[in-house]
Amino acid sequence: MWNWVRRLAAFIGRDVADPNESKKNAVMTRCICVVMSVYIAGQTVFMLIQRYYMQAAIPAVIFLIYALALYLTYFSHSLIAYYLTILMILGWCFVSTDLYGWNTGAQYAYSTVLVYIFNGSHISVRRKVMDALILLVCGFLTFLIGMNGKPVYLISRYQTVVQELMNMTSTLLSLALITLIFSQDTLDAERKLMDYNREMTHQAETDALTGLMNRRAGEKYFEMIHRRSIREGFFVNVVMGDIDFFKKINDTYGHDAGDLVLKELALLFQEFMDGKGASIRWGGEEFLFVLTGINGDVAFLEMDRLRKIIENHEMKAGEQELHVTMTFGVEEVGTDQTLLDVLETADRKLYMGKARGRNQVVM
Repeated sequence: MWNWVRRLAAFIGRDVADPNESKKNAVMTRCICVVMSVYIAGQTVFMLIQRYYMQAAIPAVIFLIYALALYLTYFSHSLIAYYLTILMILGWCFVSTDLYGWNTGAQYAYSTVLVYIFNGSHISVRRKVMDALILLVCGFLTFLIGMNGKPVYLISRYQTVVQELMNMTSTLLSLALITLIFSQDTLDAERKLMDYNREMTHQAETDALTGLMNRRAGEKYFEMIHRRSIREGFFVNVVMGDIDFFKKINDTYGHDAGDLVLKELALLFQEFMDGKGASIRWGGEEFLFVLTGINGDVAFLEMDRLRKIIENHEMKAGEQELHVTMTFGVEEVGTDQTLLDVLETADRKLYMGKARGRNQVVM
């Protein structure tokens, strides 16, 4: 079933032979021809069931003309196919209204023709306006036939409903296909722009080396969490961390080793902070941690656990084994504190830890 649908879609979506013709116009005409062919085949069946044998020849001929129009779109005759399709739609509107009356909804097809005209790019704007005026005249004549003439066949209420459903379905399906075809490029362009903007935002807010949030994103994250904590009443702790003797690692083993340390620590931070908050590269070898939902005492214990994980973690730079330690300063955030206030306090505690010998957490 789906293979059949895919083959039909590929057949309808095939490119035109002439590079000067629009594939989009051809595909639009093909879609309408397919929909209207199915619709008009249904009308033929309807007439045969009602034993209108002579009149059934009319939709049968129209079906063949739709098939011809479909065929022409593959051989660089999209404009001819375009006008054949319009003529057949309008012709059936007249015939159907004359046969069954205005109430069967044949006039719905005029909206399809109008959208079809104005979405085509193979005719000028002036020609589109002229075609629309002609369509208006045809619509007015159809109205006169429906309102003042007597239907050839007085069909039952049930049959009228069947006719109206057929007319409405074919019209809505045609409009949907036209809209889909001509909106797809715009939707694709908008989707690409959204993806591009999302990627640019991600790059602007992500540290390129470690993949952690950068300082800019960290500030935004803190402000968001701080506002939520005031509103919802949960604890927030900010921790400033610094790699001990990081300059010595760079000087001794080179900057590649230093980058390795930063990246490996970032992976440890991401795993450790999962479900606890966020880790941010604040700059150089400094990292900021925002822990949510725990008080200062628990935050101290958590950061001391992280400190031990870092101390025991082995890193390899080539043949060289590296071990690093970190010092942390923890500050529980008050409702009236700004990020600057919190950072100053956490930073001061960090340097207290440095002064006391490093590789520790200061609360």
